[in-house]
Amino acid sequence: MSALRGVLRFVRRLAGTVAGAALAVFVAIEISIPRGFATVVLPGGIDDGSPRAKSIIDTYHLDEPVPVRFGRWVLDLLAGELGRSTRGMPVADLIQPRLPISLQFVLVSVLGTILLGIPLGLLAAAWSGRRRGTVLNVVFGLSQSIPVFITPVFLIWVFALQLRLLPAAGWTRISDSVPGNLRNLLLPAAALVFAELGIVARIIRADALRVLQSDYIVAAVGKGLGPWYVLTRHVLRPASLGLLNVVGLNIVSLLSGAMVLEIVFGIGGLGQLVFEAAINRDLYLLLALTTYVVTVYVVLNSIVDAAMRFADPRIAPGASARAVPGGDGRGRSRRWRSRPSRA
Repeated sequence: MSALRGVLRFVRRLAGTVAGAALAVFVAIEISIPRGFATVVLPGGIDDGSPRAKSIIDTYHLDEPVPVRFGRWVLDLLAGELGRSTRGMPVADLIQPRLPISLQFVLVSVLGTILLGIPLGLLAAAWSGRRRGTVLNVVFGLSQSIPVFITPVFLIWVFALQLRLLPAAGWTRISDSVPGNLRNLLLPAAALVFAELGIVARIIRADALRVLQSDYIVAAVGKGLGPWYVLTRHVLRPASLGLLNVVGLNIVSLLSGAMVLEIVFGIGGLGQLVFEAAINRDLYLLLALTTYVVTVYVVLNSIVDAAMRFADPRIAPGASARAVPGGDGRGRSRRWRSRPSRA
């Protein structure tokens, strides 16, 4: 039953978020353009009574009120139909070949950020006050301060133009060549990982330093346990709650950064499609892309929520971090700290 409740909660959250975001896009297009979306699809000077105009009006249901058209789109979405682009093509045909590219890029970048950020944050905590720790802090600061579109320029100049090790742009599908796919993926993924690395590592470092002051950590060190064992077995789990919360909040930034980098590296994902749809005010393509972004956001946030409950079982499903007894608002419990005996 708990699994069924979790699935229902996920579906309710996804449906509500998609509906709200799509409605905002629909209304924004209608109120930001004189005569609304009809101005985009009806050529200038065309007679509304001509056969061509009637065909366009019937295709996009422009003779119906906005709420009815939005309701039609929702019903079509539930049936798996995404509508037609202003290019005259079905939206699904535009998105389908690009969607796997963007999903692979985002998931690899998220995984790479976590796999690099956690050990580097723990090392920065272990080396706190040393020169090596200072160097790591400088790297984290550069990661947070350099815009996401600047790092690719440096990476392309070094690895594509000077060393000629990796391609500067383009994409090879994994079904065509696994080595070729990895070569095309490495530079954009490295650029996005570097952009997100600083915040992940700094959160881990700050929380690890706080946990290291706990009495049970002092006891573990006193037993002769090695530093790395203490960090990974006793510090990482309580220190990861703040990180998981930040990752959940930072997913939208990661998705937007991924779309920017797709354009810079020309890898043929959804980034260029988002840019063109926004410029051309392609309503139904924008609605489909909004659905994609919202779905990825909700799925990744649900994974983060599950990971937080695994790290601290006291966090109830759907509860906020502030609802945890003794929590500090970032998913951590003050009860991690051992209390001195009153005897």
